[in-house]
Amino acid sequence: MDWGDVPRQIWRWLSSGQLKLPLYDVVLIDEAQFFAPIWFEIIKRAVRPRTGHLFLVADPTQGFLKRRQSWLVSGLEVRGRVHRLKRSYRTTREILNFATLLYRTRLPDDDDDIVPPDLFDMPTGLVPQIIPLSSAQDEVTRVVGEIEQLLAQGVSPTHLLVIAAEWRGRDAVLERLQAKLGPAAAIDPGKAQAPHAVRVCTLNTATGLESPIVFLVGVHALFEQEQSVRLSDDERHDLIRDNTRKLYMALTRAGQRVVLTYVGEPPAAMLHSLEAQTM
Repeated sequence: MDWGDVPRQIWRWLSSGQLKLPLYDVVLIDEAQFFAPIWFEIIKRAVRPRTGHLFLVADPTQGFLKRRQSWLVSGLEVRGRVHRLKRSYRTTREILNFATLLYRTRLPDDDDDIVPPDLFDMPTGLVPQIIPLSSAQDEVTRVVGEIEQLLAQGVSPTHLLVIAAEWRGRDAVLERLQAKLGPAAAIDPGKAQAPHAVRVCTLNTATGLESPIVFLVGVHALFEQEQSVRLSDDERHDLIRDNTRKLYMALTRAGQRVVLTYVGEPPAAMLHSLEAQTM
């Protein structure tokens, strides 16, 4: 059966009495914005009636929430029971500032969705770096060269994460790193596991990952897509919104340093957000 058939079959078994779930006092759901309504219905059957607690952790810039759909779609009443977390414990003030400014510059009407960061007592670090390049080949060469240099300086490969905007960029970086450093030196964490390897993934699979140092490559492709003459105004707006949220997610994967490569002249919104960090 397909993955989508699995919860439906479980629900049929539950409804017919063929299956009974164990009961829990507390159930915690992480990344709840990606859960389908039927998943919630199944999980609610595992929460002890009257005394059990269902605790959800969700990002309003991702999943079904990014389409401005309510939790009511999932049969959950959360009004008056929501607490917004405003402090990032993963990244630095400079990285979070850059990511937030870029988000707000590109999506000025989405203030309700992005949580204003609490920068008090946050660790400081390096200002994010933007490296303009002339071609996609130069971009791969530069990123691989930067990684080789960091490894030579003693940085652990597990502290390096490359996030590519598209699968072509991911494959190009993976192939070059494996050719330079060995087949086991770089992996796609969604397809393989290695204890001492540089991780290389796409923007769509980076959710949940984190690393002290993040390289973000192929971003020019996202901005080029947004300029397509085939897009209607609504389609363009939706694409800009989705791309911006993906970029915010990718930038905040970094704990200490972000290196963003860009083929061509970086967009004004990106440069403005960077310049604000150096004032």
